[in-house]
Amino acid sequence: MTVLDRFKVLRGKLWFRRKWISLLLIPAALIALWLAVPFSIWNSFPFVLCCVVCTACGFIIRSRAVGILTAAKKVDSMEGVTSALPSSFPKTGIYARMRYPLYTGDFLIWSGFILYIGVDWFAVGATLLYIFCYLIILSKEEEVMLLKYGDEYRQWCERVPALIPNRNGGEHRAGRFSFGGILRYESRNFAGMVLLFLLFGAIKYRMIHLTWGISGTSLLIAGFVLIIFLFGSWMRQRARRKRKKGN
Repeated sequence: MTVLDRFKVLRGKLWFRRKWISLLLIPAALIALWLAVPFSIWNSFPFVLCCVVCTACGFIIRSRAVGILTAAKKVDSMEGVTSALPSSFPKTGIYARMRYPLYTGDFLIWSGFILYIGVDWFAVGATLLYIFCYLIILSKEEEVMLLKYGDEYRQWCERVPALIPNRNGGEHRAGRFSFGGILRYESRNFAGMVLLFLLFGAIKYRMIHLTWGISGTSLLIAGFVLIIFLFGSWMRQRARRKRKKGN
């Protein structure tokens, strides 16, 4: 097998497991905190606020993309189309400004988490490795899109950037949108990330102050967010069962 063939195999494996690769950052973050010198961990309020804002911006971008994709797939299902990708690639809303808002959203979400860990060498190393893996995955994603949508998508690529939004969204700004899709697919992701921030906040506090310092308010917030997480998981399973019955 040639080096190019091996790269194609690796790219396919990464793309197939793209939804799970980000989760590897969680055990890596635990190791980073375990190895870090306590007084070198960043944990000031302005720093934490910047990390939260970064992650929140990622969820806003993802939600706008999920609402458009869910609406497009709903129209396809009404017309008997059951493909994982919409019958025509989205051109409205945030997709008029960038081709892969889900990837941009994921990068901002996990960049906020990586920075929140507060370990400098982990922030640099994890970010670079994350970018490297996702550029490989994105090249496979582009290939899949070109195979499905052909020259029309190639022409769209010439006008719309991949990851960084342009200022002018052209004539395709408004379109179908599903708020129910956001609740089904993003509520669990959002709640899960909030729980991660709370968990690693407690771990960082323990590393710095040598005590857990968990307040009743934190436990109350964690319990409420856990309910949202379970509710989102239930909604996603319900939508999956409906799709199976429809097929």
